[in-house]
Amino acid sequence: MHLATRVQSISPSPTLAISARAKALKAAGEAVLSMAAGEPDFPTPEPIRQACVRALEAGHTGYAPSAGVPELRQAVRERYRTELGLAYGDDQVVVSCGAKQCLYNAMQSLLEPGDRAVVQAPYWVSYPAQIRLAGAEPVLLPFEDDRFGLNGDALEAACGARTRLVILNSPCNPTGSVLEDEDLDRVAGLAREHDLVVICDDIYDKLVYDVPRPPHILLRHPDLADRTLVVNGVSKAYSMTGWRLGYAVGPAELIAAMRKLQDQSTSNATTFVQHAACAALACPPSVVESMRAEFARRRERIVPRLDALPGVRCARPAGTFYAFASFEGWIGRELAGRAVESTLQLAGMLLEDRRVAVVPGEAFGAPGYLRFSFACSTEVIDEAMDRMEALAAGLSER
Repeated sequence: MHLATRVQSISPSPTLAISARAKALKAAGEAVLSMAAGEPDFPTPEPIRQACVRALEAGHTGYAPSAGVPELRQAVRERYRTELGLAYGDDQVVVSCGAKQCLYNAMQSLLEPGDRAVVQAPYWVSYPAQIRLAGAEPVLLPFEDDRFGLNGDALEAACGARTRLVILNSPCNPTGSVLEDEDLDRVAGLAREHDLVVICDDIYDKLVYDVPRPPHILLRHPDLADRTLVVNGVSKAYSMTGWRLGYAVGPAELIAAMRKLQDQSTSNATTFVQHAACAALACPPSVVESMRAEFARRRERIVPRLDALPGVRCARPAGTFYAFASFEGWIGRELAGRAVESTLQLAGMLLEDRRVAVVPGEAFGAPGYLRFSFACSTEVIDEAMDRMEALAAGLSER
C-alpha cells in the first residue's frame, strides 16, 4: 500500500510510546515507576465532574456548533478580557478537541510548502511534526544553556522571506522554563519587522512557581493581537487530559480558517465536555492552587536529588511539572557492562532494567537530557530517585 509522503515524514510520539510501554509492563504485573506521561495525577475536581453529569442529564449529548457552544466561547473571551485586557469578539474564538488540535489547525491554516516556522529547542515533540504535515520546514533554534531561554540571535538569523511564524511555549514542555521580558520584546520586534505570526502555546500558564503568572507577549505588546494566536485548554490546570478540550483566540481571519478546517474534520468537541469546561473556567483559583502547590512541593523533592547525582545537573523549573536534567556526564561511560551511547538508549535501560519510565531528550531536540514528570506521588519520586542513585553507583569509565 502506498502511504502519503506527509505521513512518512513524521515519527510516532516518543512520549506516547514510552507511556504505552510502561502501562504494558504495569499490566503484566511489573512495578513500573511512571515519570513519562505529561498529565496530572489528580482526579478532575468534583465541581467540574458534577457539571458534566448535569450536562448529560440535561440532554447535552447531541451535535453542537463546530466552533464551540456559545457559553464556552463567552467564558473563554471573558478569561482573556480579564487576564490580557483584550476584548476578543465571538468570531475570534474556536473550541477544539484539545489544544493539540488548535495547534494543528493553525499550522494547516497558516503554512504552505516552502514556508518556514521557527521553534525554540527544547520543544514539545509535536511542533516539528505539525509543521511538516503542513508541508513547511521547521527551523529549530539551538539552546545556549540550561536557562533554556530564547536564542534571540538564532531567531533573528532565521527570519527571512519564507519565515511565516514563531511558536512560543512558556512555561515550556519539557524544560519548565519561562520566557523573560527581554525574550518577548525581541520576538515582538522581529514579528513586526518580518510580518511574523506569533503562536503562544500557554497550556501550562497556571502552573508556575516563582512568579504569580508568567510574562505574556500580549501584556507587553497588545498591538500584536492582530498577529498573535493564543492556544490553551483545560487539560493541565484542571487535570482534564482525557476530556480533550482546548481553545484558541486570535485574529478573526485566522480563527475563521481554523473553524472551516474543523468543520470538515472533527466538527465539535464533545458537547457535554464543553459544558464541564465552562465550569472549569468558572472555578475559584483555589481549585488550581491546591494542585499547583502540590506540584511545587514535589519539585523541591525531585530537583535536588537529580542534581546530586554524579555527572547530572538539573535546573529548577519555573513552571510545568517536569524536571529536565542533563545526563551528558553519563554518555561515553558504562553501566552494568554496557556502554551508554545516548540518552535515548539510557531511557530504554532505565525502563527495562530499573522500571523507571522517563522521556529521552532526543524527543525534544535536546540529546543528553532526560525529562522526569513529577506529576506523581512523592513515594514514586523517592523510589525512582533511590533507583537512580543505585544505578549511578554502577557507573564506570570505559
